[in-house]
Amino acid sequence: MEESKQIRYNRQIKIFFKILCHPRLMTDILLRLHCLILRRSYVRLDSKRILHLDNKKLLFVDGGANLGQGFKFFSSYFLPGRVEYDLFEPNPNCLERLSRSISCFSPLTVRIHPVALFTRNGCTTLFGTSECEGGPLSEGASINRYQHCLFYDSNPKDAISVPMIDFCGYLTSQHKYYDVIIVKMDIEGAENDLLETLIERDCLKYIDTLYVEFHSSFLKGSIRRSERLREARIIKHLKKTKIHFRNWH
Repeated sequence: MEESKQIRYNRQIKIFFKILCHPRLMTDILLRLHCLILRRSYVRLDSKRILHLDNKKLLFVDGGANLGQGFKFFSSYFLPGRVEYDLFEPNPNCLERLSRSISCFSPLTVRIHPVALFTRNGCTTLFGTSECEGGPLSEGASINRYQHCLFYDSNPKDAISVPMIDFCGYLTSQHKYYDVIIVKMDIEGAENDLLETLIERDCLKYIDTLYVEFHSSFLKGSIRRSERLREARIIKHLKKTKIHFRNWH
């Protein structure tokens, strides 16, 4: 069920005033806006390099597809047909809109998987979709209860159960069929756990290009500090590998 425009507007106003009260977050957001200029140059160079590979099967994995915003951007560079897409979105409220956004593409080329990317198979809890939190179609819905604690306290009673997939196992299986795998990871605070597992299980080798958005900016206090340290360690490791890593602010 989609929200009314008034409800979304009221929520955005509240978030805006919260941002004004947190100078560090404002700095992070300004940095993100500056990096928007760099995004297109990164993707243009990456897509040019990858699409010039002859006779290679290419897969783009969109982790955190939401309503298809990321797919719309990346598919203008990594062209569907030449590249196949797996879109992962665990929020059931988003699936109808997401399906409509890709309706013009063949289901053999662009596929939706209504599951969360994580470190194991099973079910997990998705927070932040209630009216008083991020809303049913929230871009910030997360399996990390504390992900948006700077803006609101997630109520476990309002959380929903969603399926999750072992991403390492998925990459291992897809590597048998695709020569090049590109991953966009915007999974709202679950990225540190997942990336550390990819490192531990030596699964980064299956990824050619990795776009990651980190989310410690939306935390507060000691949680923010500890996640920042984890991010720094992960980024340092990624930069030492052969992977084409892009810090997707």
